[in-house]
Amino acid sequence: MIRTVPPIPSSIDGPDGPPLRVLHVVQKFSSGVGAAVAQYTHSLPGAEHHLLSGTPVDAEGDLAEQADFAGVIRMTGSHLEKVGRVRRAVHELRPDVVHGHSSHGGAYARLAVARRRQYVVYTPHCYAFERRDVPAPVRAAFWALEALLAVNTSAFAACSPREWRLSAWPTRRAPRYVVPNIAHADGRPAARRTGPPTVAGGGRLSPQKDPVYFLAAVERLRVRVPGLRAVWLGDGEAAFRAPLERAAVEVTGWLPRSGVLERLGAATLYLHSARWEGFPLMVAEAVALNVPTVVRRAPSFEDVPDELTLAGTDLANAVACLRDPGAAAANLATWARLLAHNTVADQQQALLDVYLRRPPHRRPSLGG
Repeated sequence: MIRTVPPIPSSIDGPDGPPLRVLHVVQKFSSGVGAAVAQYTHSLPGAEHHLLSGTPVDAEGDLAEQADFAGVIRMTGSHLEKVGRVRRAVHELRPDVVHGHSSHGGAYARLAVARRRQYVVYTPHCYAFERRDVPAPVRAAFWALEALLAVNTSAFAACSPREWRLSAWPTRRAPRYVVPNIAHADGRPAARRTGPPTVAGGGRLSPQKDPVYFLAAVERLRVRVPGLRAVWLGDGEAAFRAPLERAAVEVTGWLPRSGVLERLGAATLYLHSARWEGFPLMVAEAVALNVPTVVRRAPSFEDVPDELTLAGTDLANAVACLRDPGAAAANLATWARLLAHNTVADQQQALLDVYLRRPPHRRPSLGG
């Protein structure tokens, strides 16, 4: 699954000469979005990356150490004030690319500057209208807002084939690219697993990651796999943490990235319980660490074959990976094919295509 990375240019020319300057706009530089942006700075070090964030850069773990920014700017205040801060930052830095990330960052960027004067890229990192913790009218409102903002979008840089498909807006047919999320664990040796089998989940304890589903799955798996341990890599809302801990599920809290990878690599199985997603980094990281992985059947995993998923209360695929080395090996082989293009080389090439405004390639798909 590890590909040879081509030589990375030491400097990438922007339209007005080197180096290409990118302003990344995020509301929260944390969790998966923060990790993805941090990886962009390493996949494309020949560009000059700046961050405009609504939160401190290192609110969780060691994200500040993962990234390589030429400059970091804070934006505070109301939504309107943050839009104004983006506008001022663009005037001060004169970037070649303004790259908005996630719903809020994407909205601030596209409300602050006009695409006719500024190249504006948007990565949803999972569209808000994919949420399942809000009623249908609210999701419809999110969709309508995204459709309006699409009018002022120069290009979409989706993180998955599904997100690429969802970015075909009737309001504007902007160029669409896939910039794949990649595993920070790429190239690490697999951990030696000793002791009882362990199932891991992870992320922010929130309705999106649905730790309630994870706990229910763990309790059913313990009936089939005696002595099974369980760990949740992350932290979040106390209302979700308490039931996990009462059921003897270890909640690690926010760990440095190296600690997350160490604990994840020691697991026997990674179970991804989220109700909606863009493309989760932890799935790619688990596979890169040779940890068999099953995901909850959801629209975000529509390209994932049934043998890698959990459908409702059917845990047969998870039980097989925990009890049968052959099934675990088959699971990893299938994931390796699906994630063949989730590599540093592919991410680097995709970012170059987006930022240098090259024509998009063929219709993307997982494993294709």
